[in-house]
Amino acid sequence: MLTAAIIGVIGLDATAIVAAPNRAVAPLPTRLPHDPMAVPDATTALRVLNWSGHTWLIYPQDQAGPENVPLSNSTKAVFVDSLGRLHLQITKVNGVWRSVELESLDPVSYGTYTMQVDTKTALFDPYTVLGMFVYRPGSKNHTNEIDVEDSRYPHLLKAPNNAQFVVQPYFARGHLHPYPLTANDGQLRQQFTWLPGTPGNGIAKFETRRGTSAHAPVIAQWTYQGYSVPIPLDMHLYINLWTNQDKPPLSGTHSAIISSYSYVPATF
Repeated sequence: MLTAAIIGVIGLDATAIVAAPNRAVAPLPTRLPHDPMAVPDATTALRVLNWSGHTWLIYPQDQAGPENVPLSNSTKAVFVDSLGRLHLQITKVNGVWRSVELESLDPVSYGTYTMQVDTKTALFDPYTVLGMFVYRPGSKNHTNEIDVEDSRYPHLLKAPNNAQFVVQPYFARGHLHPYPLTANDGQLRQQFTWLPGTPGNGIAKFETRRGTSAHAPVIAQWTYQGYSVPIPLDMHLYINLWTNQDKPPLSGTHSAIISSYSYVPATF
């Protein structure tokens, strides 16, 4: 894991410089997606975003996202509008389609993680994926990860399913719960609650609701309990919008609006 000093964060959005570790400046933990051992050049510019009461690092185009897809941190790809809503956009830059990934720089532990989506994700391009997940950088593939994902995933999900809850590894029996979203689902309240359960037998509770209220109609709920639930050791929270299998968007939506994000720590 890279420890980076972020300098010059101003207002809602700022460009910052990642320097070598400097204990004189408050360190912010970050990871390099899917390549935790890589270290960027000391002058690599990153954007830091203050949104929904949290601080986010937006990964730049010299880093790779899920499945090594190219990334962008341009203001066209990621921005906050006058209503405080986060906009994510898969953009084409010099002939290359680039996805986006944000990491929360706040501490991550047991509790409830919620994002309010203001996009009809059922109208996504077949390979567009919107995800919110906790993950431990440097882990063995398909371990130490809890996901909420909206996508048609044509190689994985069968119609009408176009969203899923996952405790990795997704291919293990009982670790994935697919469900359908429709074009009428314009606002989605999506969350997971991460709990320790009994020793070595953690709990992940998921739900998606139609609307903005915690009491809105339920679209899907699922609970996983087992040894695959990670413990809160060096875990990080991410939100991303990306192209599965690095497929270029051909039809449908490849942008998303998230009006809010929240984290409520668990109480014991």
